[in-house]
Amino acid sequence: MTTRILLFVLFLFSFSVYPQGNAPKKSNAESKPKSVQINDELASHLSAAETYQISGDLDNAAVENRTILGIALQRMGDVAVEEGRYDDAVNLLVDAISYLDNAANRTSLAIAYQRMYKFDQALAEAQNAVTIDPKYTSAHYVLGNVYFSKGDYKSALPELENVFRTAPDFDIAQALGLTYLFLRQPERAKLLFEEIQISAGKESPDLHLVFAQSYQKANYPAEAEREIRRALEMDPKHPKAQFYLGYLILQEGGSERLAEAGAAFDEELKITPDDFFCNFFAGVVASSENQHEKAIKYLQKAIKINPNQGGAYLFLGQSQIETNDLVGAEKSLRQAVVLEGGKPEKEYQSRRTHFLLGRLLVKTGRKDEGEKELKLSSELQDKSIQNARDEINQILGKVVGDAPTNPGNGENTAAAKVVLTPERSAELRKTREYLSNILAQAYDNLGVIAVQKGRTADALDNFAFASKWKKDFPGLDRNWGIVSFRAGQFDKAIGPLSRHLKSAPNDVLIRKMLGLSYYFTKDAANAVLTLKPIEQSPDLDPELAYFYGISLIQLKRNPEAVLVYGRVAENSQKNAEALLYAAQGFMMLGDYARAAKELRVVASLDPSKAKVNFYLGQSLIRLNRYDEAEKAFTRELELNPTDAESKYLLAMTLIERKIEPEKTITILQEAISLKYDYADARYQLGKIFLEKGEINRSIEQLELAASSDAEKDYIHYQLSIAYRKASRKADAERELARYQELKAANRKADSPM
Repeated sequence: MTTRILLFVLFLFSFSVYPQGNAPKKSNAESKPKSVQINDELASHLSAAETYQISGDLDNAAVENRTILGIALQRMGDVAVEEGRYDDAVNLLVDAISYLDNAANRTSLAIAYQRMYKFDQALAEAQNAVTIDPKYTSAHYVLGNVYFSKGDYKSALPELENVFRTAPDFDIAQALGLTYLFLRQPERAKLLFEEIQISAGKESPDLHLVFAQSYQKANYPAEAEREIRRALEMDPKHPKAQFYLGYLILQEGGSERLAEAGAAFDEELKITPDDFFCNFFAGVVASSENQHEKAIKYLQKAIKINPNQGGAYLFLGQSQIETNDLVGAEKSLRQAVVLEGGKPEKEYQSRRTHFLLGRLLVKTGRKDEGEKELKLSSELQDKSIQNARDEINQILGKVVGDAPTNPGNGENTAAAKVVLTPERSAELRKTREYLSNILAQAYDNLGVIAVQKGRTADALDNFAFASKWKKDFPGLDRNWGIVSFRAGQFDKAIGPLSRHLKSAPNDVLIRKMLGLSYYFTKDAANAVLTLKPIEQSPDLDPELAYFYGISLIQLKRNPEAVLVYGRVAENSQKNAEALLYAAQGFMMLGDYARAAKELRVVASLDPSKAKVNFYLGQSLIRLNRYDEAEKAFTRELELNPTDAESKYLLAMTLIERKIEPEKTITILQEAISLKYDYADARYQLGKIFLEKGEINRSIEQLELAASSDAEKDYIHYQLSIAYRKASRKADAERELARYQELKAANRKADSPM
């Protein structure tokens, strides 16, 4: 019974394995590469961009560089398409269009979408390309291509005819021929195929096999067979010709031509004895004719050639059952189950495998196990509407569809893994390297132009893009780092500055910028490491030395910081600005006497310099020289009467000496008038009022101080005392608890100083 079913279903196979030789690379009218232009437009734009930039014509230089990006990104996208990286290709081509929206870029994007089976997007882009440039031949070709892929042959026809008239070649001719056939215009296809033969210069068996493919795909079996036989007449031993004849007969000839198909496979095996498909189908034919020993021989060889094809194990198991080799049959069927692996696309194959295995197990006395297999088969049948005839057809068709190579097949080419020759891979790699350099250069140029036009954000974006394409592009990291630094983006400046400094360690400007970038990102260790080589250099200017010294202090390397600030002071006795940096450094080191000494020199060099007397007053307070500090703050206020902090510290010099309380109150009130939320000034004022017994005024100031800075524990402590004196016990307890809470958390003695 099994054999009779098989005889009946072999007629419907898809003829989907095609010849090598001169077969078209993309028989479904898939994307045609554009011709290389004799005068490369990319080179001409590179030259123009350089000329404009040198002459200072920044606007035209920018236009040319954007055009370069549009062309180079498109070519990079084309490379990605050829390498099968379609997602990358789409991203590249979308970027290309953002710089240069032309027919070429839209066409390339359409090709990428088509390869991804995103036909609606491909159609939209191809239509855009034709709209932009109606004379762009490649756009019409791809548009016809996409219509063809979508099965809209009526729309594809005028596009392909247009292209064939403009730029005829084999791929276009084959796509056009197929379109004629799908539109049921075989005579036009025949004339076209004859024209192809004439254009070839002589009749070719390879071309006849290609024409046979086209006829078969469009369901013209008689014409397909005619073309195959003509190829065999010209070359009886032409590789694959007998196989295609046998396969076509299996598909279209009916059971009465089964022997004829088998004979064709036998002839092919004399030429290509190790062809998996030929052995497989020869085995299928032998099994169908009840020649099971012969079938087993062919199928075992097919399995030896390709041990991963479940269909071969299935048919081998079937013939082994017929020869009563039940042990071998069970082994074959179980291997088929393993290879099928529960894959949804192979359910029709799995159903038959489980059915035969179940019958075998029941026959050999393993009823329970056999019924489980039969149940699985039944469940798979319930999931499918396929009848037995279609099921076997699909099994055999799937074997062909799983072919490792399938050149010329219009189906599934986009999904197949792209395999390039080593030579072609090397060529594409060189192309990528060349284009990467061009892209980096164009982005770097645009970055420089943006800087010159004051567009810092645009400049940084373009430098980042340039680095994406070529990290070591000459001068890029230097430009990128300097602009990032000057924009105050110190964290982003570190990367490019450090890379550049590694390659150019004597670039002092970059070393300074990198050291400061580390400082401003609170990386004292790297700041010191970077600046150490120029520590004693004249190039270490006072401001840089100041930050370098702070970094040393943060690393608890105070003796080194002392030397740094000492050198600055020694070299700057006649330079007020530089000496001020040294003095501030001594203050941070806690050497207030040295700081006061240098600050007096600064004041003498530049009596009107702001903040000098302020720092001097602070240093003198630390030295408990309050009368001198009072004079310093008074002088600072003469220069800057609105300096609230100087007023506060002036008041502190009086408070510490316990003199002139009314004057102190006035000064603190003036400080508060300049800075309403000055918590420490209100705190001191509250203390004074409390000592004078003015409890309510004290509470008022202390409450305002607490609301201005609720984290200072000493304010809450003083407020608790004031509340207690005002007999506000609950408030006093609350503030005392808050003081204790903050004190425990801070673990440090805060001071209003």
